[in-house]
This record gives sequence, structure tokens and C-alpha cells, in this order.
Amino acid sequence: MKIFRLIRSLPESAEYNMALDKEILSRYLQDGVPVLRIYSWRSPSITYGVSLEPADHVDRRACLLDGVSVVKRITGGGVLFHNHEITYSLACSKEDIGEDPRLFVSYRRICAFLIKFYSSLGLKPSFAVESGGFAKMSIPSRLCSASHEKYDIVVKARKIGGNAQRRTRQAVFQHGSIPLSIDWDLARRYIPSLPDGVSSGATCLREELAYLPERDVLEDKLLRAFADTYNIKFNGDSDHCNGRCPH
Repeated sequence: MKIFRLIRSLPESAEYNMALDKEILSRYLQDGVPVLRIYSWRSPSITYGVSLEPADHVDRRACLLDGVSVVKRITGGGVLFHNHEITYSLACSKEDIGEDPRLFVSYRRICAFLIKFYSSLGLKPSFAVESGGFAKMSIPSRLCSASHEKYDIVVKARKIGGNAQRRTRQAVFQHGSIPLSIDWDLARRYIPSLPDGVSSGATCLREELAYLPERDVLEDKLLRAFADTYNIKFNGDSDHCNGRCPH
């Protein structure tokens, strides 16, 4: 059975969160110890993919006035607004998560724990490609919330959360968000190019659940889903970071 190191971070800034994700990947490439990190955001923030120029999408003036950080990720993808969500990052090998070595990427395998997590809440998640009408809703976009691609996870045909990857010969790195609630008016203040109908194609846990459990309960369910999916254990007690992780 594989052993993963678990990091449960305190709420931090976008700059810190993205720097720590970068450090986690770098450390994994050095020591080969797989890591799962669970974290959150100290205040509303925006991240964008490593190859993207966000100027066409983000209102920098509004962000500056309100203290909203705009930070580049080490992964690809578009512009994403972070606020009331659970965020995770993962650094490991393909073997650690049971990916078929013959495939370059198995999105079904690396996102299987998210399917199990949403199912544990009584939802009926699926990959977008498996949902009815995917051909009509398949829309690549520089805005993560407006994008619908094959292996996005959907509930009732609405996208929930999002994930982005970076791969090397030795490592799989992925991070993603699980939205607890979404304030579309606030998001549009900083990302004015969000389509008017974006909320009809995306959802969050508060909209899908009759009762939204406490964050700690949701995080524990996410960790259980991860451990069960990949048949792994977490090392000892989790590390609660406040700027000094990884050790």
C-alpha cells in the first residue's frame, strides 16, 4: 500500500498557495514522496494558466482597488476565480494512482477520487463526455468556469469545479477546486468577460445539496475518497502549514 504525505494548509494568499504548489512539485522530483495537499484562500483571488496572458480577461484596476491577487499557476488552463472553495494539489507518479503506463494521460483515473467524493455526498457526478448533449456543451474557453471539456466533472449536466495539470517524465502534478458556493456578481467584477449565461452551465455544492456540511466534514470525505480510490494511506497526522511547509 502506498503512503502519501498529507498537507492541510491554513488559509493563505494566492501568492503563497501557488508558490507552495510549485515547491511541492519540486520537492517530489527530489525525494519521490507523493503528496496530497488540501488548502483554501485567505481572500478572493484569481489564478491563470502558465501560457495565458490574462490582460484580456481580468480587470486589473478592480483587482488592485480591492486587493484581489492575480497569480500565475504552474499548470495550464484559463482564468479562475477562487473564493469559497476547497482546493487540492497532488504530486505523485503514474504508478501511485494506478494509471496505465501505456497512456500518456488517464483523466478518468486521476479524477476518479473526485467522482467518488461527489458520490459520497449523494450526488450523481459523471465526466462531461458521458453526459447527454456533450457535443452541444463542449466549449473550450480561456475562462475556466465557461469551459466544458471531455473530462470536466458535471452534476445534472452542469460543470462542478475544475482541474489543471502539469506532467514531467517522473511526475504527475494536478490541482483543482471544489466550489462550495459561487458569487457570480463578485467574480464578474474582476473577470468582466464571463459570459452572461455562465451560471447556467456551472454549479456548486451549495446549489446541489439540501444541506452544506461543515468544511472539515467535506475535507474528511475528500481524503477518504482519495485513499479508497487509490488504495493508499496518509502518513501520521496531517501537517497544518502556516508558511513553513513542506518540511
